[in-house]
This record gives sequence, C-alpha cells and structure tokens, in this order.
Amino acid sequence: MKKSAAPVPADASRLNDAVVTDDRLEFPIAPDFAPRPPRVDPQVMLRRIEENLAWRTAQPGNRERRAAEAIPVEFIL
Repeated sequence: MKKSAAPVPADASRLNDAVVTDDRLEFPIAPDFAPRPPRVDPQVMLRRIEENLAWRTAQPGNRERRAAEAIPVEFIL
C-alpha cells in the first residue's frame, strides 16, 4: 500500500517567494506569429447547440431562472 506524501511545511509560502528573483517575464520573439481562433464548421456548431439545448431546458428550475433573468421592459432594436 502506498503511503501519502509528507505534509507541507508551515513555511512553504516563504519558499515560493524565495524562487521569484525577477519580476520581468520573458516572451519568445516571433514576428510572424498571427493568432487565429480555431475554425468550426457552422453546421457542426449548430448540431452541438441543438444537443446541448435539450439537456439545458430539461434541468430543474430552468423556466424559473430564465423568467427571473428576463428584461421586464419591452423595447425595439
């Protein structure tokens, strides 16, 4: 049987503070890097929303929660 790890010493926070010697972060230089979000096929996303919607609407208290979040004022966009 495996024994549990030794308890963390009471002064463990001092150890974490001692490790940080410089407040500057060093980031890699990549001038040609262009972050792009992953592309998802709209039909795949709609199918996933459809599957998720049935589960969410079946949750207890869903109607009451939605009614409480509703905006009580009518407006036109």
